[in-house]
Amino acid sequence: MIGRLLVLLAVFGLALAVVAVRERRNPGIGRIQPGINVLTGPDCRLCPPLLLLLDAAGAPYRLLDVTLDRIPTGVRALPTVLVADERGEVALRRSGRSALTDLETILAVAAAGGAVRETA
Repeated sequence: MIGRLLVLLAVFGLALAVVAVRERRNPGIGRIQPGINVLTGPDCRLCPPLLLLLDAAGAPYRLLDVTLDRIPTGVRALPTVLVADERGEVALRRSGRSALTDLETILAVAAAGGAVRETA
């Protein structure tokens, strides 16, 4: 009984580790450039306010326009902000309204060059 429980816990832990690693990978948009990358698309209501805030902060960013029928894997809402380190690995991801409300965090992680990573 205890052996089965240990096996179940080991499998569950391994599944959580695989999901965590997969979530950290780049979504299916090709190579991500270091810094702030903003995924936007047609009919994105939150994109213009986000871009205004980034411009007001003087933050350099890259716009990646996606179409609604071909949203990359791992992107669930627009706008999506991806902050990547120098290797192109995602250090921080924010989607939807959290891209606006967490702007200070986005700017801090980008200023650190992606060296500061999200803990979750």
